[in-house]
Amino acid sequence: MKTHILLGRVTFTVALLAATTLPFSISSEPGRLPAGPEDCLPKDPPPPTVKLKVRVPADSEPGQPLEYRICVENCSTAEAHHVVVKNALPANAKFVKSDPEPSKQGPELQWNLGTVGGGAVREIILVLQPTNKEDIKNCVRVQFEHGVCLTTRLAASPPGTKPPIITTVPEIRPEDLPVLDLVVQGPKEQFANLPAKYHFTLTNKGKTKAMNAQLYVRLPEKLKTVKASEPGSAVENVVIWVLGHIEPGGSRDFNLIVRATEKGEHCFKASAKADHVPEKHWDICTNFVGASALGIEMYGRKGALFIGEKSSFPVEIISQGSEPLTNIKLQVLIPDGLKLEKTVPALFEKRERVAGGELIEFKVLPKIDGGAQVTYEIFVEAVQAGRTRFQVAVMADQLDAMQKAVVEQEFTNIVDDRAKVQIKELSRTRELR
Repeated sequence: MKTHILLGRVTFTVALLAATTLPFSISSEPGRLPAGPEDCLPKDPPPPTVKLKVRVPADSEPGQPLEYRICVENCSTAEAHHVVVKNALPANAKFVKSDPEPSKQGPELQWNLGTVGGGAVREIILVLQPTNKEDIKNCVRVQFEHGVCLTTRLAASPPGTKPPIITTVPEIRPEDLPVLDLVVQGPKEQFANLPAKYHFTLTNKGKTKAMNAQLYVRLPEKLKTVKASEPGSAVENVVIWVLGHIEPGGSRDFNLIVRATEKGEHCFKASAKADHVPEKHWDICTNFVGASALGIEMYGRKGALFIGEKSSFPVEIISQGSEPLTNIKLQVLIPDGLKLEKTVPALFEKRERVAGGELIEFKVLPKIDGGAQVTYEIFVEAVQAGRTRFQVAVMADQLDAMQKAVVEQEFTNIVDDRAKVQIKELSRTRELR
């Protein structure tokens, strides 16, 4: 009887141990202890963690605008999608400006930042103007989405069995990462009080898309921004172009015009970055020499043209000194992709074919009084696809032997899309009817 009771106890004890070990995986290898509890989910990278930081002065004089620096940072390695920053305007403040501009304005400002990659940072500079002397309480919020896309292959499997569920985390090989390269064209030497124009071409030479690409320029104190092409924005001594995505092999073009306040060699740094791409830097230097009284401003009315489309290039010659300019001569090089239509005024007296295009030369202008300016406009038609360089050169008695002419250039992209041109012409015809 005692034996039966003892065996019953032993049997009961063993059964209890077996029941308590069911949730654990048991190794078939001798001498190994059962492993700890396992998660049924695959060990993928953690979901994104998006943090928001806001900087603003704690105290301010009444009536002074307030500048908020809003920093959005993805602190994980996973991408955060559809990132939106929201800022409901306080009742006693109004919106002045922001960099970048809001995607939506009204009682609530919104910035749609799109996808913010792992480790990426986005900055918003917001300026609000108080409308009374009460304290300003401003609230900024961020929202984002995270998701996983998987593909299930529909393949035959043995009867009674289920194919395994496989999840994969895509990895970008180092050789497949985007590669950003920058080419800068600008003067090696320029007069100190004349605008210096720089042309930037940012290219993705990698095999994958460059996500959330940016180009920015930091200028020293002795260089001042005159103009930055779209979508550039200047804040103090920094100019930023927020570019979005650049496809493999794709490129973006930008112009920056600066003016030196003192003579000497002045250098600035251009930097480019994108998600998963190390930031790259380029140094650009120009030697600014003694001031001249002659200035040029020239631009194309359209940055891109279709074949058959017409545009024009205004050219302003400015006498910037107190004394007049004398014997001013204007030469214009019209590239092969453009055909001359007319000039205003129609004062050119020389026209000839040269390498790369057609050169026209205007009659010599005897004098431009100090502080005055003269404007020419050259009208053209796009006739050949490609990237063209329209160039003007101005000569005057006041230029010394070191610089015989002041030269300006403007780049224009011509697209061979005749279907769109025909649609435009058809639309004009309908409007006339």
